[in-house]
Amino acid sequence: MIYPEIQATANEIARLGKPLKIYLISHKTNHATSELISFKLALIVPDKTASISELECFLYTAVDCNYPYDLVLYKESEWETLSNDPRTFAWSIRETGGVLYEQGIS
Repeated sequence: MIYPEIQATANEIARLGKPLKIYLISHKTNHATSELISFKLALIVPDKTASISELECFLYTAVDCNYPYDLVLYKESEWETLSNDPRTFAWSIRETGGVLYEQGIS
């Protein structure tokens, strides 16, 4: 289940950050109420992105969300290499994460 708050945050990040793809890595919920507690997203950004750290800071300050969230950013070429290596976190994201946004796909 994708919580509307997660999708809304991903949509806003996609609008502002122009990533190629956004994955939902994980989310935490209250076991008793199923209420969302927090979530983590991975963004794959174009290689031409000047500074991943500046983009990350910008997104954290520009995107308002009622729940705590974490971002993990990869440049496209880095993602291509790491997501094909089963020893990496990127590979795990690609294998088990849910795609929330993909550039050019509505």
